[in-house]
Amino acid sequence: MLVARRGLELDFICYLRLNHTYRRKSFIFFFNYVLKCLLLLHLKANIHSTKHSTTIIMFYLKKPKSKENTLIIVKYYLSKEKKYFQISTNIKINPDNWDKKNRIPIRKRGGLGIESQKISVKLNEFNKKIEDLRYKFGKELTIGDLKLAFNKSEEFVYALDYFESFLNERIKVSDVAYKTIQKYKVVLNKLVVFQVHKKRQYKLSDLQEQFFIDLIIYLRDKHDLYDNTLNRYISVIKTFLRWCIKKGYSPPMDFAEVRIKKHETDDVALTREEVELIANAELSGAKDRARDLFLIGVYSGQRWSDYSVFDKADVRNGLLYKRAKKTSSISKIPLHTKLKAILDKYDWNLPKISSQKFNVHIQQICKALEINDKIKFTHSKGNHKKEEIKEKWEKIGSHTARRTYITLASEGNIPDHIIMEITGIKDSNTLKKYKKVNNKAITELTKNLF
Repeated sequence: MLVARRGLELDFICYLRLNHTYRRKSFIFFFNYVLKCLLLLHLKANIHSTKHSTTIIMFYLKKPKSKENTLIIVKYYLSKEKKYFQISTNIKINPDNWDKKNRIPIRKRGGLGIESQKISVKLNEFNKKIEDLRYKFGKELTIGDLKLAFNKSEEFVYALDYFESFLNERIKVSDVAYKTIQKYKVVLNKLVVFQVHKKRQYKLSDLQEQFFIDLIIYLRDKHDLYDNTLNRYISVIKTFLRWCIKKGYSPPMDFAEVRIKKHETDDVALTREEVELIANAELSGAKDRARDLFLIGVYSGQRWSDYSVFDKADVRNGLLYKRAKKTSSISKIPLHTKLKAILDKYDWNLPKISSQKFNVHIQQICKALEINDKIKFTHSKGNHKKEEIKEKWEKIGSHTARRTYITLASEGNIPDHIIMEITGIKDSNTLKKYKKVNNKAITELTKNLF
């Protein structure tokens, strides 16, 4: 790869002056002409040499018949993906000055020749960038890698500038759920107050092991966060740092070794008797609507974001097909009598209510129905454990419905693969986390063991 360096120019000039007699103007013209020829020949050779390689690099005009200057586009074919990657060079040229056959600027004299030479040098830089990527990735080079390389945003100074860029991209691309965006914003706010506490602004290069140690200690002591919450926060930061790597930035790799143990949660599920108690309660108004939505979740096994919205057009052969908002997986929900009765009650146009208000209503209902078994909950901060006793109704919320369905289905001997098909869960380990075997079931199933 020819690179016109200052040292090479000086050596070449000295050689000509010592060995030949040139007037100043003639010398400068000759030097520029030779250098221009070498650059153009190299650019042309690079383009044509790719005909026999795994990729093809081409330059062409956006508007070849235009009377005015038009953009030069670089087009790059990846035989592995059998697709083209193309991007504007942001360089313009008049079509009259473009060699259509060789796809390079036409060599000219005078001012036009100098401009043509500058364009050729810039195009050669595009060529070099692609060649460098080919060397780095080899046959594994993808269109995604090229997009990241050529669309790389400005270099930021501080880590939170990068994080905000990461967050804004996720919002614009819309490839994650609304709740995930909210979680990212919470983590960003925690990092902001952490910097205020430490009285410093961290650069990306500062996110080393000590940064994570200080952050974890701060969040445990000042914000009273337990390990499961910390685990989620650290996971978000890791996601952000992996994004940085994909973008071509170079954060320290210490984050790969950071671990916060995730502990089994003490989430509750309702028994069959408790579900019947809720279903038969005399309710009206907002509480009646909240109870119906909760039972739809219990009878369908879906997440709150999914069981609060159903469409009659999705029913086929007695099954309700539902694409999950969070994961896009499709659930096949049996449309049994109790579920259909509630949906028909609202003509499938279910009442709208926020999850926060819903949780308040359903807890008040369960408290009034005396679903108040005493349950011990354990919270972990490293090696320290904190235990608290709460009544069951205090821990019931929108997600309890899905957990209840999975628990009761498992106790009813429905095979795991069927439960997963109904709920849209793809990982058997995730399914296990939802199963909460109640004490009565344990007693009933084991009383005749001996």
